[in-house]
Amino acid sequence: MRLVFTLLLFFLLAQVVGIFTGYAILRDMNSNPFVSSMVVTTDTQSPMTALVFIAYTLVGAALIIFVIRVLKISLVLFRGMEFIIISTSSSLVFYAVFRILLGYEASTIAAIVSGIAFAAAKAFLPNLKNPAAIMATAGVGVVFGISMGIVPVLIFLMLLSVYDFISVFLTKHMVEMANYIISKDLAFTVTARAPATETGPVKRIDLGTGDLIAPVMMEVSVLSFSPLAALFVMLGSVVAMALFLTLVWRKKLVLPALPPIVLGMLSGLLLWYALFGA
Repeated sequence: MRLVFTLLLFFLLAQVVGIFTGYAILRDMNSNPFVSSMVVTTDTQSPMTALVFIAYTLVGAALIIFVIRVLKISLVLFRGMEFIIISTSSSLVFYAVFRILLGYEASTIAAIVSGIAFAAAKAFLPNLKNPAAIMATAGVGVVFGISMGIVPVLIFLMLLSVYDFISVFLTKHMVEMANYIISKDLAFTVTARAPATETGPVKRIDLGTGDLIAPVMMEVSVLSFSPLAALFVMLGSVVAMALFLTLVWRKKLVLPALPPIVLGMLSGLLLWYALFGA
């Protein structure tokens, strides 16, 4: 159970970093061109935005499976993708940190340099895998969260949960992608490990960064109108993840994590609304 607790801690840490980063980004949305350029939609409140993001997700998954199965340089491509995602996404987290003391111009420059340096360090220091995954998760979640209002986010996450179920139980391509990522130790999962003992091999449990991005996305989306609601969403997701990880660990199952996470987040949001929103 120590591995479950460690993974749950990573899950919580990604959200704390995401909310902290989201607060800084939302505060500077209208004053910093670097920050405002992070919004990747033209209408953040349109439900159609959710369908566009789902389409991107499906195309991206198809391309990843193609790269894994067909191309001989798949690892090189994934390492390049890893570098780009870590450098760009972590720069948002660094920006939020630098903004504590610096103006937004200096923070922007420092954040871009720090993001590139951090991604380069990960390329040579494999032990940075979990910190890199958490930083990237927070940054990507913030981009999604500021790009979609609460209604598009809810639609997107519900559709994504259906896709997660199908990709694990029916097409099984999510399991194939996870096995490849884990075997290459790429920073697209967070990993909890226990060393080998005289009576057993190394124990390991992984959680995909997509499962960490989902709650950050929703928390940042609701953060713009209620920080308290964001905390309720986080609480719901953590409770759901704790129950999910405990079940997976004890029963040795491979299950899609997004459906219970989304249910937990939605429960937290509804609880906030029942207590404070009416």
